[in-house]
Amino acid sequence: MKTQIKNITLPDIVEEISRLETDTVLLIVDHNVWSKYSKDLPFDKIENKKIIFWKSPDGEKVKNILDFQNVIEFFLEKGIHRNAHLVAIGGGAVSDFAGFVAATILRGISWSVIPTTLLAMVDAGIGGKVAINSKNGKNLIGAFHLPNHVWICPTFLDSLPDLERNSGMGEILKYCFLEYSIYDLAVKKAPLDQIITACALYKQKLTEEDFKETGARRILNLGHSFGHALEFIYNLPHGEAIMWGMMLIFKIFGNEKNINDTKLLKAALGISAQTPPWHNKEFPIDKIMHFLSKDKKISALNSINLVLVKDIGNAYIENMSFEAIQNILENNKDELRKFTL
Repeated sequence: MKTQIKNITLPDIVEEISRLETDTVLLIVDHNVWSKYSKDLPFDKIENKKIIFWKSPDGEKVKNILDFQNVIEFFLEKGIHRNAHLVAIGGGAVSDFAGFVAATILRGISWSVIPTTLLAMVDAGIGGKVAINSKNGKNLIGAFHLPNHVWICPTFLDSLPDLERNSGMGEILKYCFLEYSIYDLAVKKAPLDQIITACALYKQKLTEEDFKETGARRILNLGHSFGHALEFIYNLPHGEAIMWGMMLIFKIFGNEKNINDTKLLKAALGISAQTPPWHNKEFPIDKIMHFLSKDKKISALNSINLVLVKDIGNAYIENMSFEAIQNILENNKDELRKFTL
């Protein structure tokens, strides 16, 4: 199955859902999105379909075992069947969570996503990686379950807080290092909707080539192993954590051109963050190593696959032992403590 990615307007959303080939639609909608857009989303006017609505906590707070159990039992109590279709409306955390619900309820039902943040539009809503978090780390309980549709509605970006915009730009920064055409769009300051579409189609292409992430798709994890650790340690927005995870990679495993390209792209994309969360503090090596050892990308008990970058559009995978990583971090901790962009 190929996910259909389509740009739509806000009034199109109800129409697209009404066309789904099912008599039962499960809706998981971010509560912040619903508070702002409920009047624009008259789901009660959809005819000939049973609509079951669940309002989700915002952000990563929803990606836990308890909320997963609650929503599963809620939908089952309402009465559903294998041909029901779930629609997620929200940011990346909501699509991760809702997709995992769709992957597991009744052993799997079809689903679609309407991403409402920049981060979700370029990354989290696409590719079929769905998950909730464990106390040991991010996205450690999950599955692969492709959505039927990704409906991208840029109107949602009009109400996006600066913090969320910056987070999404952190993921776009990643794509710029992976694909030269996206880098070119960014440095030429192309319209944001063009950059969003380019990122979404690039991720879809890699997903089609490598759905279960055993080959080419792994490069999409650039910055994520360190980034997920930083996200937990400092409670950072996901995209910002990924950006600083990339900076750690570039600073200790990369080259000066990686850093210079980052500065150029950061200015072109309007990313405001300049100092990493550990700046002028003790660099948290022990905590980082703890989360790395629990990361889902570990390839053995004592090593992990890291994505490194030679140049724009030239990323590769290198397996590295935890001992080697810890030694490198120890040897560079004083320089990292002072690092800024």
